[in-house]
Amino acid sequence: MFTISKTDVAKFSTELISEYQQLLEEKHFIYLETKDANFDWQEFTKLVTGEDFMLQYGKPIFHVKYEPELLNFSDARGKKRLLPHTEATDYPNPPKYLALWCKKPADCGGGLTTLAYVEGFVNTLTEAEKKKLMETQHYFGATIGVHASRTQGATHTILSYDGNKPTLRFSCNYITHGDYSPNPDNLIPFTPDPFLAEISDRLLKYFEENRLAILMEQYSLLLWDNRSMLHSRTTYNDPTRLLERIFLG
Repeated sequence: MFTISKTDVAKFSTELISEYQQLLEEKHFIYLETKDANFDWQEFTKLVTGEDFMLQYGKPIFHVKYEPELLNFSDARGKKRLLPHTEATDYPNPPKYLALWCKKPADCGGGLTTLAYVEGFVNTLTEAEKKKLMETQHYFGATIGVHASRTQGATHTILSYDGNKPTLRFSCNYITHGDYSPNPDNLIPFTPDPFLAEISDRLLKYFEENRLAILMEQYSLLLWDNRSMLHSRTTYNDPTRLLERIFLG
């Protein structure tokens, strides 16, 4: 956890931004507690990442808040846990970075955001498995569930490399259930690809054993590399929890 003073906020100096750029490069995420409702978190993330905002489902800012119709779904606006995934796998070019700003944490103590760097999992794969994930084109785009046909979808490999850094396009929900936001208690029949289903099971086990869990404080920022980190969320039941989310890159 890192804190930032109001003096530093006002300056957004080259030295300050450079410090956080290095931190993001080394750790692949930044968690920053500001205790300042007026902290310009959007400008800060743009300066640190060097990227502009991307629209997400047609909007620059997505409000992560309790929606009654999604309460029982594994969805950002539901109360069930989210399984590990990289964001926007059905985009032709998923965002390089994802940022969350906590306006109001869950009073119940739940809703932790959990993260794990993908390299550790990739290193558990055999060379044959990595080759298959790098060479096989897969379609990403749900045709069932509450978010069926939310985008036109995208065809892409699951694993690729940016230099020596592995990048992943993966969603345990989508691979296992064909649905980005299933209701775990009322699953729609779906037969997953056996190879990918096994990879998903192993990835979930790895994630649970190696994840970092963050309970965001009010007026805190969580920024991470969406292409090299998996994320999920624990359950919660406080309807007043409110986060804002942006895509960058």
